Amino acid sequence: MIRRTPRPETNWTVIRNEVIADDRLSFKATGVLVYILSKPDHWQTSTAHLATVKKEGLDAIRTAMTELERAGYVKRRRYQDTLGRWKYDIDVFDSPVCNPVDNVDKGKPPHRDKPHGDNARVLVKTEQVKTMRELASSEIPMPRLCGQCHGIGKTVDTNDVIHRCAACAGAGIG
Repeated sequence: MIRRTPRPETNWTVIRNEVIADDRLSFKATGVLVYILSKPDHWQTSTAHLATVKKEGLDAIRTAMTELERAGYVKRRRYQDTLGRWKYDIDVFDSPVCNPVDNVDKGKPPHRDKPHGDNARVLVKTEQVKTMRELASSEIPMPRLCGQCHGIGKTVDTNDVIHRCAACAGAGIG
């Protein structure tokens, strides 16, 4: 028997039942996805930070993120910053993208496809209309987001190469 507490008016996370019932995902991957989707749109973190939130370690978070990528909930882009260091941008979706991609290349060592430490940033992209309405009606002044990069300061070309946004010079606001 499920016993639920009275529902408050705020502090809600709405997640599709299909996400929770997706039999391609382990409970670990489902939990990581639900945690990330409970955050506001454009929330950024790292795999290293996610490993400090609960009891799972960095390897468990990386495994869950790989599982989510294979199921189509996560898309990773690898690029070099201005100092030549390899970085990752990770987009998280609230439903699988139409073409899930398995980026595991059998010819490469597995460690090359894994983001390491703070280089692996997670960016949430969801359609949380209620959250955006709450932000719009709040007294907190909201910065105007760049129309080209939508506030993240980066754009992606047709070859999945990430560039600093030319419209806002990478600041994300316009």
